[in-house]
Amino acid sequence: MKKLFLILMTTYLTLSINNNLSAQMELGGELGLSISNGSVIGDYGLIPNLKPYAGIKAGLNASYKLSPIVSLESGLLYHNTGFRISENINFDLYKIPIQTGITAIASFDYLETPLLLKLNTTGSKVQFTGAVGPYVGLAIDGDVRTRAKLLLDFSLGKYDLNLRSNYFNQWEIGLMSKVGIKIPLNNSALQFSAYYQHGLNDLTDEPILDVRTRRFAYGLSGTYVYSF
Repeated sequence: MKKLFLILMTTYLTLSINNNLSAQMELGGELGLSISNGSVIGDYGLIPNLKPYAGIKAGLNASYKLSPIVSLESGLLYHNTGFRISENINFDLYKIPIQTGITAIASFDYLETPLLLKLNTTGSKVQFTGAVGPYVGLAIDGDVRTRAKLLLDFSLGKYDLNLRSNYFNQWEIGLMSKVGIKIPLNNSALQFSAYYQHGLNDLTDEPILDVRTRRFAYGLSGTYVYSF
C-alpha cells in the first residue's frame, strides 16, 4: 500500500512540475514591417541626408515567465534594413522643367538575437505588454543598388558588399524596446507590437576620415504565440 501511495504521489508531483514548466514557456513566430535608417557622424558634409528604407523583420522568439507579469524574451530574427541617399538636380530647358537625380540604396541583412525583460498585465481578453533590453546582430549580407532619373527612372547596377572586410563591423550591439497588446486564445495568443532599436557601435570602420555610421529601425509586427 505504501509503495502504491509513493508511486501515485511521485506521478502527481512529476505531472505538476511538467505542467508548471510548460505554462512558463511560450514560443512564437513573428512577422513585421521595418522602417530603418542610419546616422552618419564625421562625414564633413560630404554625404547627403540619409532617407528611410522599408524592409521586413521575421523569425522565432521564446519567452520564459518568471512570474505572472514578468518574463524574459529572446529569439532569432532575420532583419532586412538599410538607408537611401538621393541627390536631385532640377533645371529648365527651353522652359521645360527637367528633373534628374541619382539614388543609392544600401541594404543589409542581419540575424538578431535580443534579450528583453518583458512586463505584461493580466487579463483574459486583452493584455498590455512592454519590453526593453539589449540585442546582438550579425550582418550576413549587404549590397548597394543605384538608380538614375532623367525623365525616366532606370537602374544603374547592383554592387555586393564584402562585409567580412576590415572596412565593416559585422557584429552589432544595440538596445531595443517594444510595446504592444496580447490577445489570449486557449493555449495560444496573438500579439501585436511596435518596436524601436538602435545600434550602439559603428557599422563601418573607416580610419582615415573617421566616418561613423550607426543604424536604427522602428516598425510594427505581429506574433502568434503558443504555450506548451
